[in-house]
Amino acid sequence: MIPSRVWAISDIHIDYQENFDRLLEFSRRGHPADSLIIAGDATDRLDRLGDLFRELVGHFRHVLFVPGNHELWVRRSGHEDSLQKLKAIQTLCANTGVMMEPVLVGQYQKVWLVPLLSWYDDKDQPGHSLYVEKDYAEDRTDDMWGDFIHARWPVHMKQPLAEFFAQENAPYLEREYQHPVISFSHFLPRQDLIFHKPLGEAMALARKYDPLPEFNFSRVAGSQRIDEQVRRLGSTLHIYGHQHRNRVRQVKGVTYLSHCMGYPKERQRGHVSHEAVEPLCVWRDDTGFVL
Repeated sequence: MIPSRVWAISDIHIDYQENFDRLLEFSRRGHPADSLIIAGDATDRLDRLGDLFRELVGHFRHVLFVPGNHELWVRRSGHEDSLQKLKAIQTLCANTGVMMEPVLVGQYQKVWLVPLLSWYDDKDQPGHSLYVEKDYAEDRTDDMWGDFIHARWPVHMKQPLAEFFAQENAPYLEREYQHPVISFSHFLPRQDLIFHKPLGEAMALARKYDPLPEFNFSRVAGSQRIDEQVRRLGSTLHIYGHQHRNRVRQVKGVTYLSHCMGYPKERQRGHVSHEAVEPLCVWRDDTGFVL
């Protein structure tokens, strides 16, 4: 019997037809026993997202999804705010058979796949933010980051957005998982995942080679709230995206994986590996974790 597998990818940005076609080509090879995790940033267009979902569910046993920041942009959507857009995405998933809740998969061995909604904590949330100051440039992130323009939140949402999204995951944290857990979020769960090298060395290199010194990605990278939930779940593997930098790290018993497709120009320039045009197999029910 063919083993069932779990595949993962993020930041597929299917408004680029090349990305959409490569993902469909992969799915059509046949994965009737497999599960596919998409960790956010497919498109801000619900019609395009629906086209993708309807195609994928015909080729995989399970398709799982969490929205990224792009999905919650309200431009060209007709939605009043991003919370309304989130509810529309949840409805779309329910109507197309895409899952935004935990599922147990596998035949010989089993593993739980657990989605975590998330957002980022900005620098005004010490203790949760992944912020690192750039002491060599003026911070113009407020003027440069698309979410501050294209996302819109109800005025009654006074708590930090990252707190709101973390609270939405509470029912999943209260469950007992008798098998290993693969969790996934769009945003980064740890500050050290931002950098390829240790922080001091990374900042020294940034002072010399930073191509965009006035933009501080760490302000919008993610939240430590995510990692707290990863640890509460007892995850063996956590998949994330958002940064368009693909890495595998093991930290205190958890493996963190970023496998982003990214933009075609990023693959052309080598910022994202060419292999990332396809999902990565992270688990098989005959051998277990394969990273």
